[in-house]
Amino acid sequence: MAPFLTPISTTQFFFFLALMTFLLNLATGDYVLYNGEVLMPGQNLTNGPHHLSMQPNCDLVLHHSGKLVWTTNSTFNSSSNGNGSCYAALKQNGELVVRRDVHYILWTSAKKAKKGKYALVLDSTGRLGIYGSRRWVSNNPKEHGPGATRPGSTIDTEYVLHSGKRLLMGKTLKYREYELGLSKYCNLVINSTRSGKTLWQTNTKAATCFLELENNGELMVKHGSQRIWSSNRKGDKGRYIAVLRFDGRFAVYGPILWFNAKFDDSTKNDYPPIDMIKEEIITWEMD
Repeated sequence: MAPFLTPISTTQFFFFLALMTFLLNLATGDYVLYNGEVLMPGQNLTNGPHHLSMQPNCDLVLHHSGKLVWTTNSTFNSSSNGNGSCYAALKQNGELVVRRDVHYILWTSAKKAKKGKYALVLDSTGRLGIYGSRRWVSNNPKEHGPGATRPGSTIDTEYVLHSGKRLLMGKTLKYREYELGLSKYCNLVINSTRSGKTLWQTNTKAATCFLELENNGELMVKHGSQRIWSSNRKGDKGRYIAVLRFDGRFAVYGPILWFNAKFDDSTKNDYPPIDMIKEEIITWEMD
């Protein structure tokens, strides 16, 4: 069924493009997209061999080692094809949409929630998931220096912790100049390698410890079974992520709202092979 279309003037369209140019900080090579950001033609999310890219013909496609494994099938055939008017956006209600010329919706994830902060993640298995809304964020100020921008080089470090997983002493999450890890005495810290400053810390102390994201979204530093620090924010049981953001803050999003592959809870945290990815049923919807 064709999408419902709303006319838009040329003035509105070029105003939108100017606005997107102003707002867009997304790095080609990142694997997290936040609401308020868009993917324009030629841009992509990249995690290892997995690439989610916005095509000039308005199709949002996912490749694994060059093999097409998922698509929105939102191709738009027009004499103006390739003019850069298509984009993918994550809305404030958690819905992922592919649009052209501002108001023409070509595809939607068709999963909405309350207004909030959401994150689209391309994980290390090549699966897409939308998590939110944001449940907790570290209370350090947003960084606005060079490290707070999202230039176009590939990110090859891990900066997302999934629920049920642990970050052990000696290991770090890293996004460009920002590093999150446990110190020798179990203080969880965010450091800037550019300035040498500590941006945030838990002020905890123990002989041994680990950081764990629980299946209810609570973030905890533990010494064995003993909790020595907690974010004190819990939600429904589900799948959550904790992300070291490009602005130097650490944030928890979840539970999962939408995914492009079915989760098999019997496998716990093991993900299915990439070839098992199935396209969701697409429904057309207008804002």
